[in-house]
Amino acid sequence: MLSVQGVGEGPISVASGAGRQLLFTIRDIGTVTSKLKTSRYVGVRGPYGTSWPWKEYDEIVAVAGGIGIPPIRSLIEEMNGAGRGKDIEVLYGARTPSDLVYKKELKDWSKSIEVHLTVDRGEGEWNGDVGFVPTLLKKVRLSKNAAVFVIGPPLMMLNTVKEALSIGFKADRIYLSLERRMECGIGVCGHCNVGEFYVCEDGPIFNYSRVKEQRELFL
Repeated sequence: MLSVQGVGEGPISVASGAGRQLLFTIRDIGTVTSKLKTSRYVGVRGPYGTSWPWKEYDEIVAVAGGIGIPPIRSLIEEMNGAGRGKDIEVLYGARTPSDLVYKKELKDWSKSIEVHLTVDRGEGEWNGDVGFVPTLLKKVRLSKNAAVFVIGPPLMMLNTVKEALSIGFKADRIYLSLERRMECGIGVCGHCNVGEFYVCEDGPIFNYSRVKEQRELFL
């Protein structure tokens, strides 16, 4: 939770926790985020909640849409640091090529791990895939002990879950990050409520089998 005194506070994903520094990637979409980018002092609360359970699986398929890529960057860093970079496959999409985040890192990652990119609308010199992120799941290698980690806009997450189930992933091997719903981070405001769960207290990473009956899940 990052804040600027006298302006407000917002939930921002940790894009890197390497060494003794925290790196945040901030999209300027409102009063708080615009001030976070220019303020000399920033308040930090947390981190809160659960993390990606990558150590439980032999392989990870990480699926991200749009600005949802920062927590995947952190995941890649952590797995690389543990000598398991080869065990992650990244599927990432954005609206246009210019909307892709971490262009330099994407090139660097692709030297040692599988990285598949797509855009909704190809522009300029783009010669990669054009289409929605869930379609990239058809490219992945399936193993008996693999899991899918998903983060992004609600509709993208919904369609990714449907596609993952259709190609053979069980519900208990699909994990969702619902952090977009968070506001206070400590279970007070109720903004992040999903059925019986508070995302900030019970998540933000949820096993899909645990929350699939909640109607608010992809709203």
